[in-house]
Amino acid sequence: MLDVYKTCYKFKAQPFRLSPDPRNPYFHPTYNEACDYLKYAISEGEGFVAVTGAPGTGKTTLIGTLLTGLDKKRVKVASILNEQLDARDLVERVNDAFDLPADNGVAPMPKLMRFLNQHRQQSGRSVLIVDEAHCMSSDALEELRLLSNLQNYDGLLLQVFLLGQEPLLDIIRSPAMEQLQQRLIAASHLEPLVLDETSAYIKHRLRTVGWQDEPSFSEDSMDLIYKFSGGIPRRINLICHRLFLRGGLQKKREFLGEDALHVIVELNREGLLTPANAKGS
Repeated sequence: MLDVYKTCYKFKAQPFRLSPDPRNPYFHPTYNEACDYLKYAISEGEGFVAVTGAPGTGKTTLIGTLLTGLDKKRVKVASILNEQLDARDLVERVNDAFDLPADNGVAPMPKLMRFLNQHRQQSGRSVLIVDEAHCMSSDALEELRLLSNLQNYDGLLLQVFLLGQEPLLDIIRSPAMEQLQQRLIAASHLEPLVLDETSAYIKHRLRTVGWQDEPSFSEDSMDLIYKFSGGIPRRINLICHRLFLRGGLQKKREFLGEDALHVIVELNREGLLTPANAKGS
């Protein structure tokens, strides 16, 4: 695929990766808002931040963008992917995520406390990122809240960033989670892109690899990409990735509505792009 980009369109890289790519993010309003909240939380050393969004809206990319701008010596970041996270194993999972060495005879909690205290004494921040947090049990969320309560004379020892789909906020706002909700300093939702933002996103991704307006996109092609991607960046990438493969093989210099429709039908036939996710006209 990269050969098509290079040989036909003279691009220096692949612009529409399906995996998260934080190197050149497109900063739309809700992405900016979420990024600002996370930066503020780190600078102030405050408790919980929740970032929600539909799959493919850029939550993982957002975290990657944040991490590239951090002082790695000052801010220690650990990430765990929730796979029906068990509250009983949570502290051990956190220790593993922070790469704490095995220490026979020391229980998981004292080991974590020692690490967090030492780093805080060096004016550092410790941040735990929990992905797919909407799948967490109430017990695991409560255990996280208790971990976020850890502090010394200088303030909190651990900050927690929760990433998940929209149900995450419903869980946090439930009566049983009142204490966690009180520790939540910000909750941001990544919205899908609107039509103008979809066009700007595509052009932004292309310019990062050397695009100079060729191939061009007709208005009809942009409308169709938006409609059948639902404004979700990952789905936009999927359509454009296939569009460039087809266009490169045919040496196209302009993508028309019929080109976009062809790949959309093809992707739908393969079960990769379903009409249920399409935006209305």
